[in-house]
Amino acid sequence: MLRASSSRGMDTQTFVIKALVVQNSIMLIALGLVLSFLFYSLIKKKPKHLLASLVWLGIVLWFFNSSFFGFSTVSVNPEGIDVNYGILSFKNDRLSIRSPWEIETLPLGLRKMKRVYLIRIGDRESMKVRRGEGLELLKGIGATIDESRDLL
Repeated sequence: MLRASSSRGMDTQTFVIKALVVQNSIMLIALGLVLSFLFYSLIKKKPKHLLASLVWLGIVLWFFNSSFFGFSTVSVNPEGIDVNYGILSFKNDRLSIRSPWEIETLPLGLRKMKRVYLIRIGDRESMKVRRGEGLELLKGIGATIDESRDLL
């Protein structure tokens, strides 16, 4: 958990569920590969490759904005809840501090024997975490949201 000060003097607490640097790196590498093929097709004047590159660009942007990716960081203060999905996401948003939250358990694996956890804030889902530190982090996020609500 990281802490930073907000401009109004109230504490903002930022929680890192999954490393945003890694997630942004994956997004930028995928975008870089697609754009390099796009520029190659423009330079060589290959319309089929250009069309394929545009389709792949759409797929990359769709994937990183789909429900497969949850938010990686969340910042909580009395003014609202900021969720951050990554650099290529159009879903980064500030939610109301009154948004309901809950921790959900999901089965994982072929035989559904393992469990993963995520926090749902309003209609937004976090990245999935495993038991232990990950679950404690999600509980800490929920407790911080409740504490920030009480400050209003």
